[in-house]
Amino acid sequence: MIRHIVLFKVRPEIDGKPFQALMQEIADLRSSHSGIMDFEHGPNQTPETRDQGYTYGFILTLGSWADLAIYQNDPKHQATGAKLLAACLPDHAGLLVFDMEVNGIG
Repeated sequence: MIRHIVLFKVRPEIDGKPFQALMQEIADLRSSHSGIMDFEHGPNQTPETRDQGYTYGFILTLGSWADLAIYQNDPKHQATGAKLLAACLPDHAGLLVFDMEVNGIG
């Protein structure tokens, strides 16, 4: 399994509804990608002071690296990604992407 973790520093002037609509666009990709196993998202709620300004995040669980590549190359994902970038601090300063393979041992 692959966990595609994305953290955002959402621009202060963006209210919750437009950003929630973008999360729904990501969630809707599940219907066209059998490799997407799960999608979770939400605002940062940590009481710690180590969030470095990231205010929102999502975790997309995919079956394989090949599934991640299909997702990343999907035109709908790319269009939504462009909107997400526009909602965050500029010059990729408002976005952190972390992909990791997990083996299910826990």
